[in-house]
Parts: sequence; structure tokens; C-alpha cells
Amino acid sequence: MIKFESSVYSSISVKKETLFAVDFLSASRFCIREKTSVHQTFLNDYLMIYIAAGRFTLFIDGDREELTAGNLAIISPFTSYKGIVDPASSAGMGGSEFYLVEFNCSNFIFFPLRKYIVLSGANAAESALDELCSRYERYKSDAYIFDVLLLETIFVAEKLAKKTTPQQQLAEQVQEYILQNSTRVMSVDELADKFGYNKQYLGRVFKAEYGTTLKDFINIRKMALAKKLLVTSDMPVAAVGQFLGWQDLNQFLKYFKYHEGVTPSQYRNSAGD
Repeated sequence: MIKFESSVYSSISVKKETLFAVDFLSASRFCIREKTSVHQTFLNDYLMIYIAAGRFTLFIDGDREELTAGNLAIISPFTSYKGIVDPASSAGMGGSEFYLVEFNCSNFIFFPLRKYIVLSGANAAESALDELCSRYERYKSDAYIFDVLLLETIFVAEKLAKKTTPQQQLAEQVQEYILQNSTRVMSVDELADKFGYNKQYLGRVFKAEYGTTLKDFINIRKMALAKKLLVTSDMPVAAVGQFLGWQDLNQFLKYFKYHEGVTPSQYRNSAGD
């Protein structure tokens, strides 16, 4: 079992830390040469199915999904499933090969998952699954290694599940640009020119993704850096302002007091009390 805080895993700030655990239970690899039925089973834990070759017709609480090579499905607990493996329907008539992995997760925060999800193009998970099954068949006691290999496959699924829209990609690029250029004065107009969009559209796209305006995000980032430097270094206030892009000390003093309510010196002194 691997336990960790949500903030260790996620780069997104959360209001409340969440402890969650991923616990590998079992892994099996199947090579099917003739038509086979997978009997209906009620799940008490999560089930991952990866198709390495062939075709697997999957029924999940009555929903039908046709899984082919490279498809990965994750099914939630308290769900029933059954399936039909039919090598005769596979391209090349080479049979069907698939992996089944059961695991427990106390709080599945990787991506939205209600009843199940089916993802295509998950070939990157195959090597980890192959290693997982091989180790599980030979060594039943490598619990930590099993959990790590399981997480590798979940991360592949997460990346596929979180494919972004062009608007989300734009918002991420803008955020990255702001973070990389926090040591100079920046404006929304400059960002609009940089990315080739009018500032109203760019602002809407950014707020839809991050829940705050561009101006506020720039200010939050600037203030966070300024306060960190004031508390953790002995840089003069003027040097802090210059580091963050202000050549005029008075402008930095006005900016800081407007956002924090006190001068930089007062903030530094109160933080040291």
C-alpha cells in the first residue's frame, strides 16, 4: 500500500489535504485462443482491464463496450461486469491477450471516475502491466513494487483521461509564461500581445480554467514571491522590488501596501515577531 497527501501528488492547490492510499490486490494475464465468456462478477474493488491484442466485448451494468488492442478500462467498485473474448473476430486471427488488475484506492483523485472509463491509445501502460504480472506470478511478497507498477499504469490512464481542449492548453501556456516571468512587471495587455488574442477572450479562457482573473493571478504570484523574499532573505526592500521588476522603489512600496495593507518593512518585521 502506498499512502500520500493529495498535495504531494497534485500540482493544483487544494483547500484541504486529503490522505489517500493505493493498494494492489492481484494481477492476471490471459492469452485466449478460442471464444470464451467471462462470467458476470460483482466488484468490491477497482478493476483495470488492458487489451494487448485481440478484442474483448465488455458489459458493465448493462452498458456495452468493444475493447481492442491498446484500450484500457477502469471499473469502479460496486459495479457488475461480464465479457466475451472472441479471437475469431481479431485482426490476424492471432487470438486475444489481456490483463486484469484488481486494486483498492481509498480516494480516487486521479481523474473523474463514476462507473467506468474506457481509454484508447494506452499502449504505454503495457510494459508496466507485463512487469507487474510477471513479478506477481513469481514473487507474491513484492507489495511495494506492485503498488509502484500499478501507479505507473494509473498515471498513463490519467494522462489520457485529461486530454486538454485548445482553450485549456492556451490557459496552461499563459500560466506557465506568468510563472516563468514573475521577476518582471507584467500586464494583461502584454499577455494578449504575446499570445495573439484580445485580452477579453484570453481572460475568459484563463478564468474558466483557473477560477481567477489574469490580473489577480499575476498579483498573487508577485505578492507570494515578494513575501517569501522578505521573510526568508536579508535582501533590502529596494533589492526585492528590483528583483521583481520594479526599478522605482516607491512604485513597489505602493503596490505592496495596496495588496497587503502594510509596507514591505512592516510585513518583514511582523513576520519575524
